[in-house]
Amino acid sequence: MANESNSNNSEIKEFFVQHGTKVLVVLVIILVVVAGVVQFKDARKAAAAEQAEMLGKGMTFLYTNENDSALVEFEAQISAGKIEGLALAKAALFAGNIKFGKGDFDGAAVLYQKSLDNAGSVVLVRSAAMHGLAAVKIEKGDYSAAAGLLEKYVSEFAKRTGDKEDRFQKEEPIDEVPMVADAMWKLVLVYQQLGANDKAKNMAERLLQVYGDNQGYADRAKKFIAAL
Repeated sequence: MANESNSNNSEIKEFFVQHGTKVLVVLVIILVVVAGVVQFKDARKAAAAEQAEMLGKGMTFLYTNENDSALVEFEAQISAGKIEGLALAKAALFAGNIKFGKGDFDGAAVLYQKSLDNAGSVVLVRSAAMHGLAAVKIEKGDYSAAAGLLEKYVSEFAKRTGDKEDRFQKEEPIDEVPMVADAMWKLVLVYQQLGANDKAKNMAERLLQVYGDNQGYADRAKKFIAAL
C-alpha cells in the first residue's frame, strides 16, 4: 500500500512537472473569463439603470397627465440619441401614444415603428407598439396593412385556446399581453371593410369561443354574427 501511495504521489508530481504551467494558465483564463462575465453583467445593469433614469422626467409628466410636457421630453431624449434598446422602445411607445391621442397619426406611426424595432423580445412593449401601429393603419384607412399587423399580433400573442376543460383544470395557456381580444375584434372589423366576410365571421366566432368570458367583446361578437 505504501509503494502504491508513493507511486501515485510520484505520478502526480510528474504530471505537475510536465503540465503544471499549462494547468495554471487554464485556471487563470477561467478566472479572467468569470471576472469578465461578472463585470459585463454589472456594466449592463448599470447601463440599464442609467437608461431608465433618463426616462424618469418624461414618466413623471405622464403620471401627472402633463402629456405635452411628456411628449417634449421623450422626443428630446430620442433626438439626443442617448437612449437605446428597451429605453428607446419605451420612449417611442409613450410618445407615439400621445401623438395618436392628438390625431397625429403619421407622427405616431413613425414612433410606433421605432418602438417595434427596438423592443426586442420584451413582449409588453413589442405588442403595444404593434397594436398601436395597426390602430394607425385603421385610422388612415389602410385596412390591408392593418389586417397584416393584427394577424401577426394574434398569431404571436394569443395563447388562450378556449378549451373549457383545460380552463376548468387551469391548464389553458394564459395570454402574456392584455389586448388580444381587442386585436381580434379590430381584425373582425378590418376583414369586414376588406369585404372578407367569411374571415370576419370566423374571427368573431373565435373571439366568442376564446374570450366569451370578456362580456364586452363577447356581446360585440354575438351581435356581429347575428347581423350577417
